[in-house]
Amino acid sequence: MPVQRQVIDVTSRQIVIDLPESFVNHRVELIALTLDGAPVDAVPKRRKPHPEIAGKGRTLGDLIEPLVAEND
Repeated sequence: MPVQRQVIDVTSRQIVIDLPESFVNHRVELIALTLDGAPVDAVPKRRKPHPEIAGKGRTLGDLIEPLVAEND
């Protein structure tokens, strides 16, 4: 299985790569990985419920045990 590895400095959301002639008429898998650490702003923000429904939920019974008896 031929393998091609390239390290590219990305300056926009698109990149163009030239594949070897041996890849023509074959299926290929492309995997894009960042080599340096993820930027701080890549951490997802904590989600919050809509203000109209916030705080209106309640927990019934134990979170681990089922609320309904097993024989029901």
